[in-house]
Formats: sequence, structure tokens, C-alpha cells
Amino acid sequence: MPELAAGYKSPLSEARPAGLRSRRIKAGIELWRVETTQPSKWTWAGFAQPRYRFDPASGSFRTRYAATQLASAFRERYRPTGLVIPGDHIDHHLVRLVATRPLRVLDLRTERNLDALQVDDQISTGQHPAVWATCHQLADASRAWWSDLDAIVYRSRTTPESSVNYALFSSKAFTMHAWRLGSRSDILAHLILHQAFTIGWDLEPA
Repeated sequence: MPELAAGYKSPLSEARPAGLRSRRIKAGIELWRVETTQPSKWTWAGFAQPRYRFDPASGSFRTRYAATQLASAFRERYRPTGLVIPGDHIDHHLVRLVATRPLRVLDLRTERNLDALQVDDQISTGQHPAVWATCHQLADASRAWWSDLDAIVYRSRTTPESSVNYALFSSKAFTMHAWRLGSRSDILAHLILHQAFTIGWDLEPA
């Protein structure tokens, strides 16, 4: 196994690393998420233990994940099931988020930011425990380095050519609209025909 980059071997510093830069994303960007509950019932309380890549080690807040392309939101969510959407997910929700103002983000796709953190592209897609520990630390540290940070932007593990992932720390910068998965037979049919998905229920008439 290749040697891990230096940044995974020690805790992140309290001070922002030299050369690390945030950037602005223009208002109007559209993001997609597949979620158990509709946005009006979302809570931003953190998990006692991190569950996903950029969940904070502290557990002091919640991170939610979204993709710039609709198909990618489904592929990220259902890759572990082999692109099978289980029948009991019929009442889950597809959520579209549209930014109402410019977003401040930490973009982990740039060489400059990877070098400043002394990490590599594993920060976006790697599964090594030390990589995940750094990701969890970074969620806490990045919000300390920029008090107005909206998200961490990182490479998609399932659709790297067509989509980008956002780890969101709040929904305040967005308008949101949600659809029950079972009601979007048009989208589900597209996933079956073009993305090799299997749906665990009979599609409703469009």
C-alpha cells in the first residue's frame, strides 16, 4: 500500500495553513440530494460519532451532502446497494437546492489546497481510517478558519467526470423543493434506462 501523505499522520493545526484558500461560488448553483425526510423536518444537530466523510469529529453540527448533477446524487446514495433503490425508499425525498447568494467554499479539488493541507486526492475519495479521521477534523477546522464557510467541495467517487460533491453545513443559503421519490417516475425511468438502476417498486404513471 502506498505511503500516506504527511497531512494524514498528524492533527490539523488550529491556525489556517499557509496557502489554503476558500473561494466563492456564484448564486444560483443547483444541487441535488436524496434524503429520508423533507427539508422542513431537517435537523442540523450533529452525530455523537461521525458517520460520513466530512461529518465533524466534535459532533457539534450536522453535515449534509449534495451533488451538482441529479444522477450523481442517486449514484452517491445508492452505490453501496449496487444501484438498487429499495422498495421501502418509495417515500424518501429528492431535494433540489438552489443557492440564493454566493457561497464560500473550501475546494479540495485544487493542487494549492491539497498542498497546503499536505494531503492528496484521497481526501475526496479514500477509505483509509487515517484519511477519514483527517476529513472529520477538517470539517471542524475549516469552520474555525472561516466563520462564514458554507461547504466543502470535493471530487465525486462515483461520477468524477460529470459532477461535484458539496458537504453542506447549513441550508440557510438555499431555497429548497422536495419531491417524494415514488412520485418522480420520469426521473426513476431515466435512472433505469441510462444509469443501470433497479427500482424496488412498480413505477407510478407519469
